[in-house]
Amino acid sequence: MTRVASAGARESRAPLAQRVHSRAPMCSHIEVKFERLPHDPSVEASVQRWVERLEWTNTEIERAAISIERTAWRRMSVCLTLVLGGGRALTTAISHVDIYVAVADVFREARKQLLGRGRSIALPG
Repeated sequence: MTRVASAGARESRAPLAQRVHSRAPMCSHIEVKFERLPHDPSVEASVQRWVERLEWTNTEIERAAISIERTAWRRMSVCLTLVLGGGRALTTAISHVDIYVAVADVFREARKQLLGRGRSIALPG
């Protein structure tokens, strides 16, 4: 005998999916600055996605500023500053040959610090 899910069961799951996917962004201001290299929309989109991932740490992020700079012929330096609730700031910096790897690494390090698994940090305030 095969059981068929009722329409009511499907409707009860819909509100949960709507709540999960309709979260309001916690970070309203994201600033991406390119220094000594041309603006790249795909890199900026990658930054936006990483900021969205950080929002799942349940940390109030008021502002995110990221500076992407060419430091040598084939080397990129990425510096991320997050302004958290209460005016606290968290800054991480990474250097790598691949710009996407540098962006990912800087956000991973920030996530580790937010979750308390990274290097020790001193947050003023």
